[in-house]
Amino acid sequence: MREDLRRIGIIDIGSNSIRLVIYDTTPAGGYKIIKECKYSARLSEKITKEGRLEQKDMDTVVPVLRQFKQICDEFGVEQIRAGATAAIRNAANSAEIISYLSEASSVRIEVVSGHQEAYFGFLGVINAFDVQDGFVIDIGGGSTEITLFRGRRHQHSISFPFGAVNTNLMFSQSGNWNAEQIRKLQLYVTGRLVEHDWLTTGTGLPLYGLGGTLRSLGKLDQKSRDYSLPNSHGYVLEGETIERFMEVLPATPYEKRKDLDGLSKSRADIIVSGLIIFHTVYHYIGASQALISGEGLREGMLHDLLNPEQPVRDSALEYSLDTIIRFDIRTSKRHLEHIHKLARSLLGAFGPEGDRAEQEKLIYVAVMLHRTGSNINYYQSKRHTHYWLMNSPIRGLTHRQLILSAFIASYSTKSRKQKLSQIHKDILLASDEEWVHKLGTLVQLSIALDSTEIGVVSGLKARLHNHTLDLELQGGAVLIGLEDIENALKAFRNAWSVKVKLGYPSSG
Repeated sequence: MREDLRRIGIIDIGSNSIRLVIYDTTPAGGYKIIKECKYSARLSEKITKEGRLEQKDMDTVVPVLRQFKQICDEFGVEQIRAGATAAIRNAANSAEIISYLSEASSVRIEVVSGHQEAYFGFLGVINAFDVQDGFVIDIGGGSTEITLFRGRRHQHSISFPFGAVNTNLMFSQSGNWNAEQIRKLQLYVTGRLVEHDWLTTGTGLPLYGLGGTLRSLGKLDQKSRDYSLPNSHGYVLEGETIERFMEVLPATPYEKRKDLDGLSKSRADIIVSGLIIFHTVYHYIGASQALISGEGLREGMLHDLLNPEQPVRDSALEYSLDTIIRFDIRTSKRHLEHIHKLARSLLGAFGPEGDRAEQEKLIYVAVMLHRTGSNINYYQSKRHTHYWLMNSPIRGLTHRQLILSAFIASYSTKSRKQKLSQIHKDILLASDEEWVHKLGTLVQLSIALDSTEIGVVSGLKARLHNHTLDLELQGGAVLIGLEDIENALKAFRNAWSVKVKLGYPSSG
C-alpha cells in the first residue's frame, strides 16, 4: 500500500445485515473501497417479545465479527470502526449485547444512536451530491431515519423504531399483503410522522434514499425500462414510478416476487414493507422526486472519523475529482489545470448558447479525467477512458452529465463520424449530440495544445468574427505535437462550423 494512504475498516451491524467495508483513505479525506463483505443476519427478527437478543443469537454473530477482524488483519487495516444500529440499540439488553460481542470478537463496538444514524446517513448523501436543500430517508431493517438539510447543513432528523424487517413481521402474512394490512402500516407510519412539525416544512424538495429497499426499487425500475446506464447512485424515481410500484408489488404474491428480475430473493419478503414506509413518507413530506444514494451510513461514519470538525464538503464534484486524481491518474494536477485554462479561453470566444454553466462543468470533468484510460493501455486510452468514466464513482453529476462527460473526455477524430447519443437516447436530450461534438473537439484541441505536458503554449487569445476564429497562441515555439494540433483543429472547425486562423508564437 502507498505510504500516503491509511486503511480503515467500517463494520455496520444492522438490523438486516452485517457488513464490512475496507477503505483506503487519503490525508485530504478521500477514499476508495477495496473490499466489501456482507452477512445476512436479520437480527431484528431474532429479538424476543420481551425485546431481548438471547445468548444463542448473540453467538451466531461472534464468528462473523471474528472473521471480519481476520479479513481486516489480512488487509493491513490500521483502524476499525464498528457501529451497531436499531436492532441492538433498541434491545432491552443492549448494553449486555455490546459488551459480550466486543469482548468475544475483540472488535470494539459502539452503539450508533438514532440521531447519529440519521446524521451519518446525511453525511454520506451530502458528500455524494451537489445539492443545497433536501430530505434524506434511510429505511433499514429495524428503523427509519429522516433528515432535513438546508444549504448543505443538517437541520433536523428523527429515527423511528420501524423498518422493513420488523414491520413485515408486524403487519404482513409471511411477506404477503392485502389492502387492510397496507392501510394499517400506512396509518402506523403516518401516526409517527405527525409528531414532528418540521417534516411538512420542505414541500417540493427532493428526497434522497438510502438502504436496500431504495436500491432494489431502482434496480427493478431500471430492468423494466431497459435503462441504458445501470448505475444505482443518482438514479431518479419519479412519483408515477413510485405509484406503479405501490400498485404492483404488494399485489404480487411473495413466491412470485422472488422471481422478479432485479430483486434479490433475500429481499423479496421485505421489499413491500419497505416500499409502504417509503411511499407514505414521500407523500407526507411532499417530495418532488426521489433519488437513490449509493453512499450512506458507512461512508458517513468514515467522513465523521476522518474529519469530525468539517465532514461536509462544499462540492461533491470537486471532492470526488480530487480523490479520483489522487488514486487513479498518473498526471500532475498542474498540467490538468493548464489544459482547463486553455479550454475555458476557447469556449469564451463563442457567445453563450445553451446551458453555459453545464457546458463548463462538462469540460472541466472531461479535462480532469481524460487520462484515466492510460492506466490500462496508453495507446488505447480513449476507449478505456470512456468505459472508466461510465463506471466510475464520480459524484455531483446526473446520469446524463456522466454520459456526456465520458463522450467528451474520450472524443477522437473517429467520434465525429458516429451518432454517439444513440445508445443512450433514453437518457440524453436531442440537443446533446451536437454538444458532444462541439465540447469533445474543444477539449481535444486544448489537450493537443499541451501534448508535451510542459506548458510550451502558456495561454491563448481567441476572437470570433464572421465565422472566423482568430487563435493566437502564447508562449514558446511549438516544435513537438504540431500534427496533433492540426488534426484536432480539423475536427474542431467541422464541429463549430468556423474557419480558424492560427497564430503560433515566433521561435525568436
